[in-house]
Amino acid sequence: MSGLTAGAAVPLTGGVLYGEAAAAWAGCAIDSRALTPGMLFVALPGARTDGRRFIGAAFAAGAAAVLSGPTTERPPAGRALIAAADPFAAMQELARARRAFLRARVVAVTGSSGKTTTKDLTAAVLAVRWRTHKSEGNHNNEIGLPLTVLNAPAGTEMLVLEMGMRGPGQIAALCRVCPPDVGVLTNIGAAHMEMLGSQENIARAKWELMDNLTPDGLAVLNAEDEWCAALGDRRSGAKIYYGTAGRYTRPAVRAVSWRPAPGAGLSTLLRVTAEEGGRREEAEVTLPLAGEHNVLDALAALSAGRRCGVSLAAGAAALATARISAGRLEIFAGESGSTIIDDTYNANPVSMLASLRVLAERSGRQTIAVLGDMYELGAAEAEQHRRAGAAAAALGVGRLVGTGELGALISAGALAAGMAPAAVSSCRDASAALATVRRILKEELPGAWVLVKGSRKMGMEEISRGLTKTM
Repeated sequence: MSGLTAGAAVPLTGGVLYGEAAAAWAGCAIDSRALTPGMLFVALPGARTDGRRFIGAAFAAGAAAVLSGPTTERPPAGRALIAAADPFAAMQELARARRAFLRARVVAVTGSSGKTTTKDLTAAVLAVRWRTHKSEGNHNNEIGLPLTVLNAPAGTEMLVLEMGMRGPGQIAALCRVCPPDVGVLTNIGAAHMEMLGSQENIARAKWELMDNLTPDGLAVLNAEDEWCAALGDRRSGAKIYYGTAGRYTRPAVRAVSWRPAPGAGLSTLLRVTAEEGGRREEAEVTLPLAGEHNVLDALAALSAGRRCGVSLAAGAAALATARISAGRLEIFAGESGSTIIDDTYNANPVSMLASLRVLAERSGRQTIAVLGDMYELGAAEAEQHRRAGAAAAALGVGRLVGTGELGALISAGALAAGMAPAAVSSCRDASAALATVRRILKEELPGAWVLVKGSRKMGMEEISRGLTKTM
């Protein structure tokens, strides 16, 4: 159960109760099609439709209660409807109450890239010792975060939440819904430059997580990120750094060595050490991910785990079987004997370079990079796309297929960096890119490794789906 009855929820939501005050629910959905009997349906207004249209369908599906805006709908006997002036705010207040009822510790993850993977790895580490519930996919905004909390099962001891950001004040608002005990900051990159205008503004907005930790909260920070280190130096509260070389400050949890694991997959053999308070631990793990950026994500997870009572060795063992959200360096068998690296969830300059490095690690193999537009880069947009193309050329990628209007700038950057014109293509959209890659695989590079990456709005998953046999 939620820990609340409909009657007890009314003063939290500022709403009006119709029906049974004793009605209670387990679980929450904002899509009536996702309901199972006994859940709470939150009828949110949207850009395309109004959730109030589906109140009847929700009760027909067995909803125990409905939270909505003002409505003339009324619940069946034994069930409840709460009509609130602002269902968004009401949903967030219910999530606050749910968090208090659970008494779970909260680990929140934010950053310009790597948030979802770090969240998944952290949840895997904590689950070694604690009953852990995490955000699904990237449920990281003012709707997804409270939905995650409201769906936490009874007995949850650890909540692992991703916190996204589109502008200043948004992470602080999420922290008010669910105050974090541990805050993990993966990095501070150029994503959201269009909205925030400068790297300093981005850093300030991300740092809202650390400013809103509980009084004895812990900051988990990337020692390889200049902004993380600089802001961490000013923090008076508890903090722990993780890293590889310790570029900007000394990490307490460090990757001693890492290299691609043998075989065709995207795995990394990783050795980790942790030194804190005169205590030293070492562990080895085969991480089911490739690239230094994922090594850092794993170190962040291990750092959070150690402060929550999970030993380095136990956390490392958990990482070996961690389940990662879809669209992040997933590997599939493709047509013409190819191997597809599907990294289509999203893209920014940091993650684009990291994925290109993963492709470049496929040494001795033919490689194709299919790269699409990156959004929200503001005045740096053209420069960042050309840099991505130059990076592809410098890393020795065999063929480049720029996709979209900005993808054409990626192709231009590769050509300017010396990539042969015959190795560079530019396509207007994902459909054209799919046709181009199919031709290359069939006529020129059968058996190649193909990286597909671009911002979510580009629909780059169309290319991955079209090329693979198993998606």
